Amino acid sequence: MFALLLRDGSRAEIEAPDLWEAMRAALRLDAAKLEMPGDPPRSMTADQVRQELALDRPGLFDAYAPGWQPPNVAEFRELLRVAKLSASQAGMLVGVDGRKIRKWAGGEGEVPYAVWRLLSIYAGLAAAPSHAHNELTK
Repeated sequence: MFALLLRDGSRAEIEAPDLWEAMRAALRLDAAKLEMPGDPPRSMTADQVRQELALDRPGLFDAYAPGWQPPNVAEFRELLRVAKLSASQAGMLVGVDGRKIRKWAGGEGEVPYAVWRLLSIYAGLAAAPSHAHNELTK
């Protein structure tokens, strides 16, 4: 049994088949810390979880800016795992054919920013822009 220390100070126990799935759940739920059973028990911070899942590259979840670098294959695949989405489900969510998602996950072509951003927001790894801060509405 794994436990999450949430940002509001509460603690939630989760069931996960392995550490990888527990880390993905910690990201989905925006946990501050993941506690792992053992003797002695161990814990990982949110930053350590992102690093372990290779989702810690600077700028990866930032708003679009010139010079933005698309995710690599490993980052894209991990995002799909964190979001618990198949290629077909991800395609339906962002309005592209699931075959295109599979191609990007296989390393064919670059994932467009809009697709990455929508999936990142869906997975809880990026915040949706607020209208007060949206440069397009100014």
